Amino acid sequence: MPEEKSPSSGASAGFRFKEYTSSLFVRLLFSFLIVIALLVSFILYSVVFYRGSVKDEIIKYNTLNLQKTTENYENLIATIRSSVLTFSLELQEDPGQRVNYLNAISTMQKLQLVLSNRSLYLDNIVLLYEKTGFALEKSRGADIDVMFERYYNSPDYDPAFWNRQFGEPFKFRVLPASLFAESDAKNRSDERTLLPIIVKNEQLSNFYMIAMADADSIYAELHRSNSGNFYILDESNRPLYASPRSGPSSFPPFAEPSGYVVKDNVYYFYMKGANGLTYLNVVPDTTISSQVRWNFSFVLLLVLTVAISVAASFLLSARLNSPVKRIIEAIQRWNAPMPWDSGGIKEFDVIHDKISDILKSSRDIRQDISDKESLLRYYAYSNALKNIRHDQGGGTSWLPADRPFVLLLFRVEYKPMLRQVEVEEDRATSFIREYIGRIIAQSYADSLTFQMEKDQILSIVFTEPDDPGVGRTLEQIRRMLDAEREYCFLTIAASGGTDDWNEAYEIGLEKLKRRTFNDETQLIAETVEQDEELLLSPSQEAELDANLYGGNDAFVLQLVRRVLGKMKKRDQSAQGVLQFAESIILRTQKSLQQRHLDPAPARHALAELPKCHTYEQLDALLASMIRHASLLVREVKEKRDHIIQFVYDYLENNYDKDITLDLVADKLNISRSYLSSYFKEKTGTYFVDYVNSVRIEQAKKLLLKPDIRIQDAALSVGYQNINSFNRMFKKFTGVTPSEFRKDKLV
Repeated sequence: MPEEKSPSSGASAGFRFKEYTSSLFVRLLFSFLIVIALLVSFILYSVVFYRGSVKDEIIKYNTLNLQKTTENYENLIATIRSSVLTFSLELQEDPGQRVNYLNAISTMQKLQLVLSNRSLYLDNIVLLYEKTGFALEKSRGADIDVMFERYYNSPDYDPAFWNRQFGEPFKFRVLPASLFAESDAKNRSDERTLLPIIVKNEQLSNFYMIAMADADSIYAELHRSNSGNFYILDESNRPLYASPRSGPSSFPPFAEPSGYVVKDNVYYFYMKGANGLTYLNVVPDTTISSQVRWNFSFVLLLVLTVAISVAASFLLSARLNSPVKRIIEAIQRWNAPMPWDSGGIKEFDVIHDKISDILKSSRDIRQDISDKESLLRYYAYSNALKNIRHDQGGGTSWLPADRPFVLLLFRVEYKPMLRQVEVEEDRATSFIREYIGRIIAQSYADSLTFQMEKDQILSIVFTEPDDPGVGRTLEQIRRMLDAEREYCFLTIAASGGTDDWNEAYEIGLEKLKRRTFNDETQLIAETVEQDEELLLSPSQEAELDANLYGGNDAFVLQLVRRVLGKMKKRDQSAQGVLQFAESIILRTQKSLQQRHLDPAPARHALAELPKCHTYEQLDALLASMIRHASLLVREVKEKRDHIIQFVYDYLENNYDKDITLDLVADKLNISRSYLSSYFKEKTGTYFVDYVNSVRIEQAKKLLLKPDIRIQDAALSVGYQNINSFNRMFKKFTGVTPSEFRKDKLV
């Protein structure tokens, strides 16, 4: 007879199976395998099911990109046409049979203003007059033949071509792009690809304009496709422009307004614009097909990924299970378990039963202790950082004696925009402190962040001073707070490398003082001592005081702005800039008091000085104060003086001649020494300095004309030596004549 299995043995086997499957290790491993299987199934399903739609998406992508490119080109061409027509409305209708060179200079200046709009991508605009045979562009004028044989020489367009365009009936035409260059008998220079756009104004007969568009720059900025084969065709499918990587090609006919045509394994994506132009992207079929094929590397990578994932799941499950087993063994020797439904995982049953009572009884105690420890820790660190001594012992026990630390200091400054949103500065600082504490705690869990002063936040990070993670964390904080730059800005510094808390804190405060003068959040790396070359020399201080006393605001502003310019160029610290500004304000106040005038302008500037965070704001504040103070001085001092007025009038009319103090004194029938001291007393300026200032002002006007050489400008205002002219020009303007012209004419 066959042996029968007892019910008890089956129940025992079922119990053992259930006990085995409830193990943490088995359940973790099984869960990982399920996740791996689901991910692999999803990947295979996605690849197989959606592979066929990839090609359609690629075609759609190219179509949308071409649509955007077409829209950009059409808008640009329309803008160029509108801008050139608007410019032509400012021109006189008929120049006659002769060239009016005064009008030509004015027209050139207007051309330069139009061409300064970089969004038009224009290299130049050429104006052609049929009656005079004259062509004018932004920097020169010449006969049409000379202009297009020498300055805009092209193998595709000779001067006769441009002359024929006068008789053509069109009002607007885009011509094929060509290589234009300056050409002489020996070679061609400054060669570039330009797209000529002819615009005619119906109100101006015998005249038209050529907008020379920078074709390659337009392509680089407006083209929106990975394809490098881009063309612009006219109504007859003839190329007007081909991108730099495009080769010669013939094109199939394009019947529809937009779409694509496949010919000889090449996709031709096209779209026709409102100007009659066709925009074309050429994409080889191999480019599209290569993106939808099965890839052997992909299959191999998928297999390797599955194998590695299974092995990693096994190892991770074992590593998670092993310490749990050891914890259980230790707890089982401590106390017996209590009933609790854990969801069938026996290890968690034991852990929960043994630890829950301990956690419950100690939770409130730990919370109370934690609150008290936080308060005591804050006072302990504050006392250590500020070197505060007291009679109560035990304060230093909260400070770790053997742990390296880094102090992170944050100084918060608010802008006027904060008051407009009705947020108090104290509340805003509290929000910033909490935010900084959370960011730092992500990398340094045991860090401490608290507010030291009204505008100062401090974080303590326990790590080595050279830890690169500190710099990355500060950079993250700086980037995040840049989003609030319209409301506030911070100065951030890190200090460490010492066991003395007070010394580290003082070093950090010194670093905060080295921020440069602007309204952006700054991360101060090192405390670098700056030189004192920016301070005024004794002679400059004397001149400043004299001109303040004399009400010469022009000289004072010139000197102040020159020093501020040097400070900005050298990234002077904000503290140094504000100290300089404060010294100017105090000197102005002293000057007003010496004349028994109300120093209200200086007091107002001194009150507003802490609100200045940029050089522009500081310049506006000081300029307003100096002009107001000078006005008060002049109202008291300036009564019409025939001697001073004669000097002013004589220099205004004779600045280009040889002017000496003796010459002017003879004309006034007074002595040389009397005129010198009298002029200095009344104007606050030396006679020779005033002569040079008048000449330099006249020279600046001449340098704004591009056809006048610097040497000629110097002679025209009375300087026979070019070196003397250069030296005086830089003294009064801070730049050389060539730098001034380059800056103003760009």
